[in-house]
Amino acid sequence: MQERIGVIDLGSNTTRLIVMGYTPHHSFRLLDEVRESVRLAEGIGADGQLQAAPMERAIATMRLFHTLCRSANVKMIVPVATSATREASNQAHFVARIAAEAGLTMRVLSAHEEAYYGYLGVANSLDIRDGFVIDIGGGSTQVSMVRGRGFVRWYSQPVGALRASEHYVRSDPISNKDFRALETGVAERFAGLDWFASDRGPMLAGIGGTIRTLAEVDQKLCNYPLDRVHGYVLSRDRLESLIEQLRGMNQRQREDLPGLSRDRADLILAGGVILAHLMRRGGFDTIMVGGQGLREGIFYEHFLVGEHPPLFADMRGFSVQNLARIYNYEALHAAKVRELSFSMFDQLRQFHGYGDWERTLLGYAATLHDIGLAVNYYDHHKHGAYLVLNGTLQGFSHREVALIALLVRFHRKGEVSVESLRDVLSPGDDLRVMRLAALLRIAEYLERRKSQVVQGITVELNGTIRLVTRTVGDATVEIWDANRGAGLFRKAYGRDVEIV
Repeated sequence: MQERIGVIDLGSNTTRLIVMGYTPHHSFRLLDEVRESVRLAEGIGADGQLQAAPMERAIATMRLFHTLCRSANVKMIVPVATSATREASNQAHFVARIAAEAGLTMRVLSAHEEAYYGYLGVANSLDIRDGFVIDIGGGSTQVSMVRGRGFVRWYSQPVGALRASEHYVRSDPISNKDFRALETGVAERFAGLDWFASDRGPMLAGIGGTIRTLAEVDQKLCNYPLDRVHGYVLSRDRLESLIEQLRGMNQRQREDLPGLSRDRADLILAGGVILAHLMRRGGFDTIMVGGQGLREGIFYEHFLVGEHPPLFADMRGFSVQNLARIYNYEALHAAKVRELSFSMFDQLRQFHGYGDWERTLLGYAATLHDIGLAVNYYDHHKHGAYLVLNGTLQGFSHREVALIALLVRFHRKGEVSVESLRDVLSPGDDLRVMRLAALLRIAEYLERRKSQVVQGITVELNGTIRLVTRTVGDATVEIWDANRGAGLFRKAYGRDVEIV
């Protein structure tokens, strides 16, 4: 029986709920996600008290989220609060009201815990071993250092997109005076961050609604071909250009900017300034955007129960298995297709010249090649490619996701074309896809009846490439189908092929 957990993050600006269905250590999927702009940190004065109206909005939202969880049969709810609640002088009163009026017992995270759970979300979803994580929220910003995938250091300041906007931005569009004050104020907040530098960790990852929104706007501006912000690489140059564009807009104009939600239109400039300052300070030219953060980090403690720390040993491999299990793949069939693909790949290295990276991607595509059957048999190769592009593959670059999707797309039939995804590919990837897909296609045909009748392949090279099968029964159908579908191999390798 699959378990369900709801994780609620009561933030300074936005409150979010995720509902995950999972079997510990086996598989999981996102079942629901809801967000509400509460602006809990709005109007906090020198006395540090949460104001009445934001508290009412927050309590009403928490009550709604509790009801949603109950109606979805969620037995375990983990509600946490971050910066605004943590620093409020009336924290105890507010938390007591949530318990009495919404029926939820809040866990108020320390700055260290907030940074740690954000790190867990990143370390289990992006391929980061040594580097840094920036999490820009509404009320605070956390910077974490990662070494060997471990959480080793953190830094937190009570300045986020909402607080910085309220404190420094008093004009619309922002005046030069306010903009200078914003930049100066942000710089002062991070003056003590002396260990954050690109020469101490090559990779920079970013999480939180502010950074994801900046990436989404950039994607819209450059007509990016993937509808996928997780793993997107945002350059500092493009961020600086976007900040200049936002400076010249009033709020109404920003609300109409593609990729920017209306409830962030008045905050996004301040958030962008925080991010740009940190990237300049650390000497980073790019940042990889993560779609998972604090909420997912809390979830992984439950999913990877017993692991200390709760990290996937093989994040990429598990992610592929997880996607395959979600769509009820046939494990024996996929394993045989992978085995036959690997055998041909290894014996044909002198013809394709590829290495372990391509071999690994080929194996992942073999595992996922039939997941489109969960939609329909007809065109299941197309459905499968869509599921790969829009699934939750973790630890992969956008180029790698595109390559796996294209291999799934062409594992069955059709002339190979990469035009729809060319902007995320590299030179030579069209031939790379063609050659790898040719192997995957033959392997699939040799497993035509999903009976593992073809046990192995020996490649003989005498002008014509002969693929000699080793069988444990009558493989007439498989060999006939493989020969019939070998046209892609001939085109990709420029050699005739015979399967016997």
